[in-house]
Amino acid sequence: MYHPRLYGSFYEMGHKYGKLLYEKANFSIPEITTEKSNFGLKAYQELKNFYPEAIEEIEGFAAGINDKPEKLGAFLLSIPVLENTGQCSVFAYQGDNGVIVGRNYDMLFEFKKFTESSLIAPTGKYAYISQSDVFIGRSDGINEKGLSIAMAFVNGKNYVPGISFHFIIKKVLENCASTQEAIQLITTAKVASSNNFLVADKKGNLAIIESAPQKNHIIYPKKGTNYLYITNQFTSNTMKNYDAGGVAWSKSLVRYQSLAHKLTAAKNLDLAQAKAILSDKCVCLNLRKEKFGTIWSVVAKLNNLEIERAEAKPTLTNYKPETRLAWWLKRRAR
Repeated sequence: MYHPRLYGSFYEMGHKYGKLLYEKANFSIPEITTEKSNFGLKAYQELKNFYPEAIEEIEGFAAGINDKPEKLGAFLLSIPVLENTGQCSVFAYQGDNGVIVGRNYDMLFEFKKFTESSLIAPTGKYAYISQSDVFIGRSDGINEKGLSIAMAFVNGKNYVPGISFHFIIKKVLENCASTQEAIQLITTAKVASSNNFLVADKKGNLAIIESAPQKNHIIYPKKGTNYLYITNQFTSNTMKNYDAGGVAWSKSLVRYQSLAHKLTAAKNLDLAQAKAILSDKCVCLNLRKEKFGTIWSVVAKLNNLEIERAEAKPTLTNYKPETRLAWWLKRRAR
């Protein structure tokens, strides 16, 4: 897992990282089909309207690798129509120990070599720690305001040239301080594909956004409960019609039911218990035949920005403290 520290203007961040990957790893943009390129180019135009600062970052990265930003943007925004998509399990819990979040990211094992956990601090935006398997765009993260967001893929019935989840999450982390702000951003975006987003803030506001190109639906904790969780299916009657299914191979329902059981039974959940949930064999994927499983795991307490990460299949003992966000906030304060 790479661990870049990126700060400054969007163009500067992109150029720094692109140049680094070009010089150290001889990075070049992966080839994609003409169909995906055309899809990505249309989506790139949508991104210009949705988040022009991200275009600046793409332009900087492209300059760093001596290539065209349109080609890079087409690749990044075609990712929702690629064949291999992450599965994932995510939960958030509010209790006496604060707001605890946990997330497993499940993907082909071979993708582990492309993963990164980044400290990102754009000028004029919120700083954050986030994980991804792509160099621009995020899969989950926690920002300086104590806002957490993570996605879980849903096999939707159609795709449109719009904003991929990577850039939805990126914009949320850089601009939103509360769950309600994140909901407003996600539900007004032209999304490219179907996903579950779980958002939580340090005040204990929790929400799931079931998001599809056709529609979206918000789920809050049921009365008398203090937690939410997602895997890889829509659960509301409002959204089930937009879910094509086909995710039984990744044990999505087993993981979902296991999270439900463990969170219902939890008493004053803390980070240690969160690690135990994510490390459990019913939640942590290890599909040897498919060469697919959990390739990183993150737990955090949002109230004090205490973050720990396992950079492989999680166990009770392989999470390590993440201190870069605290380092950056102290540095900035000086």
